[in-house]
Amino acid sequence: MIVDDGFDARWLGKSIPQRHWHFHRRLLERYNIVLAPGEFSDMLKDIASGRAPLIQRRSAKNAIYLVRNRRLFERYFVLVSDGEVRTALPPSRTLKRLKREMSE
Repeated sequence: MIVDDGFDARWLGKSIPQRHWHFHRRLLERYNIVLAPGEFSDMLKDIASGRAPLIQRRSAKNAIYLVRNRRLFERYFVLVSDGEVRTALPPSRTLKRLKREMSE
């Protein structure tokens, strides 16, 4: 439920842990996406379960996943390092090419 001032009442009493602020800021900046309550948890589950495809393994600790937001029908690239979500990566030519190659 969204009230007149644009505030989503589902956020009432909820917060984003400080360690995830960077991710949320980059997601807004690069994709113009603000996650609704529960969508961050859904993203983590998708990554852990393999539902979000692994686009590129950069090292033993770093990997890039393609995450799908079901509410918005949008996809975005997420960098995971040591099992923690670090940032939303910009949709570069290289990542888009890797995404295309996976779907062929």
